Amino acid sequence: MRLPTKQLIAKIENLSNGLTPEQLASFLDIIDAMTALVEEAGDLKVDNDTKNNSPSTELSVFH
Repeated sequence: MRLPTKQLIAKIENLSNGLTPEQLASFLDIIDAMTALVEEAGDLKVDNDTKNNSPSTELSVFH
């Protein structure tokens, strides 16, 4: 399920309201780690797309 940004922020704020400071710190660490994973996945996709769209420099014995 993909939420609009404003709705996602509201849900995160509501969830974090009931957390202790320690729980909030852990929660924010998890959000930060997930953000890094999403960015890394995006970078890998861009790299993969670039490789798939560039002309091959390898020689093939099968034509």
